[in-house]
Amino acid sequence: MAEVTPLMKQYLDTKRRHPDAILFFRVGDFYEMFYEDAVTASKILQIALTSRDKSKENSVPLCGIPYHAASGYIAKLIKAGLAVAVCEQVEDPALAKGLVKREVVRIITPGTLIEPELLSPKENNYVAAVAWDFASPLEKAKSLGLAYLDLSTGDFRIASADGWSEIESELSKIDPREVILPASLEGKEAPLFFRRWPIRYTAPALFIPERTEALLKSHFQIHSVAALGGDRPALLAAGALLGHVQETQKTALGNILSLRPHASGEQMRLHPLAQRHLELVPTSREGAPGTLLHLLDRTVTAMGGRLLREWILRPLLSPAKIIERQEAVASFYDDLLLRTRLRNLLEKISDLERLIGRISLKAAHPRDLVALKESIALLPEIHKALSSATAPLLEETLRSWDNLDEAYRLIESAIVPEPPLSIKEGGVIREGYLPQLDELRRFQKEGRAMLTQVELQERRRTGIESLKVRYNQVFGYYIEVSESQLKKIPPDYVRKQTLTRAERFTTDELRRIEEKLTGAEEAIRAMEESAFEEIRHDLSLMAGRVQSMAKKVALLDLTAALAEVAHQNNYVCPTVNEGRTIRIVEGRHPVLEQLRARERFVPNDTLLDPPSQRLLILTGPNMAGKSTYMRQVALIVLMAQMGSFVPAREATIGVVDQIFTRVGAQDALSEGMSTFMVEMTEMAQILRHATPRSLILLDEIGRGTSTFDGMSIAWAIAEHAHSDRLGARTLFATHYHELTQLAGANEGIRNYHVSVREWNDEIIFLRRMVEGGADKSYGIQVARLAGLPAEIIHRAKAVLKQLEENAWQPALSPPAQPDLFAAPPAPASPAAETSPIVERLRKIDPMNLTPLQALQILAELAEEARRDGKKG
Repeated sequence: MAEVTPLMKQYLDTKRRHPDAILFFRVGDFYEMFYEDAVTASKILQIALTSRDKSKENSVPLCGIPYHAASGYIAKLIKAGLAVAVCEQVEDPALAKGLVKREVVRIITPGTLIEPELLSPKENNYVAAVAWDFASPLEKAKSLGLAYLDLSTGDFRIASADGWSEIESELSKIDPREVILPASLEGKEAPLFFRRWPIRYTAPALFIPERTEALLKSHFQIHSVAALGGDRPALLAAGALLGHVQETQKTALGNILSLRPHASGEQMRLHPLAQRHLELVPTSREGAPGTLLHLLDRTVTAMGGRLLREWILRPLLSPAKIIERQEAVASFYDDLLLRTRLRNLLEKISDLERLIGRISLKAAHPRDLVALKESIALLPEIHKALSSATAPLLEETLRSWDNLDEAYRLIESAIVPEPPLSIKEGGVIREGYLPQLDELRRFQKEGRAMLTQVELQERRRTGIESLKVRYNQVFGYYIEVSESQLKKIPPDYVRKQTLTRAERFTTDELRRIEEKLTGAEEAIRAMEESAFEEIRHDLSLMAGRVQSMAKKVALLDLTAALAEVAHQNNYVCPTVNEGRTIRIVEGRHPVLEQLRARERFVPNDTLLDPPSQRLLILTGPNMAGKSTYMRQVALIVLMAQMGSFVPAREATIGVVDQIFTRVGAQDALSEGMSTFMVEMTEMAQILRHATPRSLILLDEIGRGTSTFDGMSIAWAIAEHAHSDRLGARTLFATHYHELTQLAGANEGIRNYHVSVREWNDEIIFLRRMVEGGADKSYGIQVARLAGLPAEIIHRAKAVLKQLEENAWQPALSPPAQPDLFAAPPAPASPAAETSPIVERLRKIDPMNLTPLQALQILAELAEEARRDGKKG
């Protein structure tokens, strides 16, 4: 084996402790990577891969980057899903005896980013941990805990659940950059449930209850974890997550000041499918227009943008709290001058949460402190601008206002107005803040003046007019004489360096001045760094106050932004109450009306008024607007419950506790599930979790199987959704026109269809929803609009005519009551008595079946009947 140098031994020892991260090993002005790290990183970073000790047979792969440009390279590695361990030189090479001491000062992972250039300003960057009884399968776990943290803002929360679906729903909202799980689960079934999010495996010891409890008590300085709220699994996840972040950051987590339990009973539950189908937020981090978030985001601060995302994904259930928000929005809606003045001020405020986060984590540079000061300077003006506000939520905000005067005075007195980026560049601490520092700087100025005197003196003494006194980092201060003047140098000159056309010398006097200046420079640098650390520490003690003001600024920004959107787009303030009526007059789809700004968007009315009108069956051709109509109702409800104005002429919203959607067909082939199976599984979840206060959107249920099977299932689901057993407010779009018969047999079901006009064998979509069922599907006309060839359209008409002439209409209306005085029916034939389908039906107890079981049995019986028919 080749001999390992001391440097490489140090590298290998460090790498052994961090096997799962790319190790940035500081060597002088470079971060170097070796072995597999170098191979991997060079490909991602597109930098040259070379080798150490090229002359040897087993040379070591090597690549490197300049230390001052590290952030851009780290960003690429993080985007690729990798972690980076930053190993710094922790002592001055000039003072080191032997090998320079090096330590990993931080491990950067996708979930623990704090650098602004690596973060999306208006999006939280969460890392999450999930805990349950790891000895049990996740799908059977009845008690689970979730913790999630945005290290950059200090936002730390926990949630409890009695099943995986609730955890999945919460993860879909926060969209974590990584999920922390114990390494003991690697290769098992449980991680498959987290396939949508990157997993980072950690030491199982992080999830030991005794350890997590001790960690939480130590960090939050409490005697019992009961003070934090939350149950055992949630606190287990929180402790494990806190331990993981402490291990990666290698510093005190001064911006994590509280642990907030998730208030599940106060917020609307949004199934992950509803979040996706309604296009509430972008599904990728790059973002794209066409989502509700994109439409409503007129915020001018990063904090307000993050709060908007939370309001969209967590609408409220309390009408009183919703009205509080509405009144705040209305204050800015009604006062254009106030709204404009406030937004102009807020636009100048930096991200207070992330600034104080970097300060508390000892990662802030001098310009961060100046940005904090300049933002704080605007707080008194904002308070003054809002002095006339009367909305209760705004009054409450002003009562607890904090101008953060101490933080402003500290930075103003200590930091120069335009500091360099790094404290190591010097010149950061303002004159007058530290008398000792001022004295050293005066001496430094005098020393430089002395150098000028030395140069003039030596020129006169030697007669060499070109003589110069200069400085560089390698040789320090020196006298430089050109080659042609060397014969004039005095005998007391001591040679320091020989150049091609000059010589460099020193003298006893120059050495004395150099020692004083070098000592002063080192003392100044050390004093500035120490003072900066003290200032950062003092500011970190105010982290809670800064975070509190950041939340107030975010609230003002968001309510003013919602007022701006309402004013621009002609929204109205809806009435929100505890009733169950949803009444919308001239409602519009908020996103599509803006995307189709050149077209006139046709508004539509909606009335869901249980029990007399709680299920609407929507019919009409494809492309006519049924799906748009359903989504617009859901979005108006959601906007109303988040506190926003809504796109309508009038709106009354009875609070919805959950929104469910079954929209579109998609195969889960990777899981071996067909379109129909996915549809039925999702329907089973909806029927299991929906309540009478829920809103359900169903689009084309039953399309994934045969016509009669699909129609039967759609019929049964519509009846169940409408029945008193569920009674949820439901919009049901279908092409099974037979379902319109339900309205005649069930009070509370109404038929609506999208108006269409025919003209010369073509159709015109009027986009207007009117009462009554559609009499035609217009499928062939839609096919023509889609561009199918004329010969196919012609043939389709011929086939349709033939099918219509020979169609068999099934009896789908409810069975009539039996006649008690009628003659008894004739005995069943032997074949009927021995039919396996009949025998199986006799054994079924319909009153003890779940909806999913009933659907599965129905599908099996239909398939068996088809097989029997083929045999016959």
